[in-house]
Amino acid sequence: MKKMLFIYNPMAGKEQIKNKLSDIIQIFCRGGFEVTIFATQGREDATNIVKERAEEFDYIVCSGGDGTMNEVASGLMQVEKKPVCGYIPAGTVNDFASSLKIPKIMKKAAQLITEGSVFQCDMGQFNDRYFTYVSGFGAFTEVSYQTPQEWKNALGKVAYFIEALKHIAEIKSHHMKIKYDGKETEDQFILGLVSNSVSVAGYKAYSKMNIMMDDGLFEALFIREIRNPLELQATLNALMSKKFDCERIFQFSASRISIVSEDEVQWTLDGEDGGIFSEVTMTNHQYALPIICDKSVAKNISQKYVENGETKPKTSVG
Repeated sequence: MKKMLFIYNPMAGKEQIKNKLSDIIQIFCRGGFEVTIFATQGREDATNIVKERAEEFDYIVCSGGDGTMNEVASGLMQVEKKPVCGYIPAGTVNDFASSLKIPKIMKKAAQLITEGSVFQCDMGQFNDRYFTYVSGFGAFTEVSYQTPQEWKNALGKVAYFIEALKHIAEIKSHHMKIKYDGKETEDQFILGLVSNSVSVAGYKAYSKMNIMMDDGLFEALFIREIRNPLELQATLNALMSKKFDCERIFQFSASRISIVSEDEVQWTLDGEDGGIFSEVTMTNHQYALPIICDKSVAKNISQKYVENGETKPKTSVG
């Protein structure tokens, strides 16, 4: 039998895993897995158990929010022989699962793990830490970890917007020098998102672009300081339309990004507190995370997918 370590966060989302655990384990057992169960109790529990025991298993599956997925993936990045990873989303937003089109219904996600195919997904490194889909700073990026868990459970995505409204008058710009793949820019920025994802905070920022999650490239979106209401409206219009032709928006693709700020900046990694830094370096590790998704997803998010003899092109806007 295939050996599986199943890691779950009992507090994620609306704690729905508690009523689904038996059904999920039965699906795995019917799929030919011998299952070992581990419930997290605190921060980095998932990372530590993966580092300690990953090589004992063929599969490591986790259930929780994007933070739990981040911990498991971070642990896998620190072991030599990686088991196949599976994800059953149970959090509030679940951007990573959304980008991979992993079902939101937990039993369907469990069934996918027994039937799906392995996708070699890129992983991001942020200084000495890792992220699966996004690192960010500035306006509204603090919201996901400042929002109390009980708000998330009760209100879902609405909680993020309620909390965001409290901070809209506190937007602070940071003077930054950004270097990426041999290029450089310098300006005042109020927000930065460096992602390997179609969706960030439930917002499909790149839905009109051909985002590949195994091409070794990050999608970077920065918003320059907004100086008046007209610039604010133009920026909001560009974000809503996904047409990043506004002068306040700076967007590019790169495999390595270094940022030096004149002051210390609060960052988030996959929606969790990422720490405060004045200098950061982000590196894309191509094909680093073997994760199960539906076979049909590859043609939309994989550079390896060939259509009419050519790899789908990536759209990049400066």
